[in-house]
Amino acid sequence: MRWSLLVAVFGLSIADVASFAQGPPGGQRPGLTRSSPQDAGFFNSTGVVRFQLIQGRLALDAPRHRKGSQNRDEHEVYESITVTAKRGIPSMHYVCQTPEHHLTLSVQKAESLRIESWFPKSSERSVLDQPASGMIKWTHSRGDLEDQYTGATLLHVRHSEPENFDLHFGFLIERLLRGQSLKSLSDSAEGIMIEELVGANSPGRDSILACVDQLRSKRRSARIAAERQLLVWGTPIVPTIQRIPPDDLDAEQQDRLRRILRRLRPGVDDTPATLAKLLVNDHSYWTQIANRLSGEQLRLANDHLEQFGADPILVSAEPQERIAARNE
Repeated sequence: MRWSLLVAVFGLSIADVASFAQGPPGGQRPGLTRSSPQDAGFFNSTGVVRFQLIQGRLALDAPRHRKGSQNRDEHEVYESITVTAKRGIPSMHYVCQTPEHHLTLSVQKAESLRIESWFPKSSERSVLDQPASGMIKWTHSRGDLEDQYTGATLLHVRHSEPENFDLHFGFLIERLLRGQSLKSLSDSAEGIMIEELVGANSPGRDSILACVDQLRSKRRSARIAAERQLLVWGTPIVPTIQRIPPDDLDAEQQDRLRRILRRLRPGVDDTPATLAKLLVNDHSYWTQIANRLSGEQLRLANDHLEQFGADPILVSAEPQERIAARNE
């Protein structure tokens, strides 16, 4: 996939769409004033496109889109959007510019997404790549320094560096979600996760992996029974399945697991409760939020993880070190 160059706020590279560097007509300079996140603009419920957060990942609501191009230059902010569709599946390219912040958002086939953010005065750049499946990658650069973070959901990636993530992407994502922020969603979800740790009844990792192993059984009845059981357990199995190396699975298992994950992916927006259910067995997510937990909360989380079959969380008394790939 060929992405456009980084110069504007949010952008997707799609065929026959203006490049990321395209700015306001006539060389006009946008001003400093921006609408509030509650003013969703092109992304409101009756706008050009509608975004959803589904299992912690952004996606276009495919049935709710209008093809075409629009732009506006008012209140000293320049925005443009182009929406195309193939067989009813939309792609989109969006640009937003002020003198202080350039953003582009690009979406391919509703789910593959890229956001590019640039602060001209400091030359600080951030790029968020969300493929249709697999790990989300965030690259943040300042001069010659480059940090990279990955995660299964946007909530995972945000927790790597919350302040910088919100600085670059928070305003846009809040507009896409019509006034709801990732911070508020994750805070509420974590509260529910902690409240429900006592008496939580979810399958253990060994049980999930045993069912996955049965998906390669020579007996068709065993394969069907294992698939049904995984579906009954629901979204708490998702983090475990997503972390199984593809090389450990045969073609039958991979096909059935793709079908299971597709059926467990809802068509409605995430809520704190659904996110809590998705993340409660996710060791990597508990690790990211561990330093925000009280001693009692950490004990409950470790009891739950050990019952699930995962290692306990180890928390250092020192500030948590940032994990990043750095290119000198």
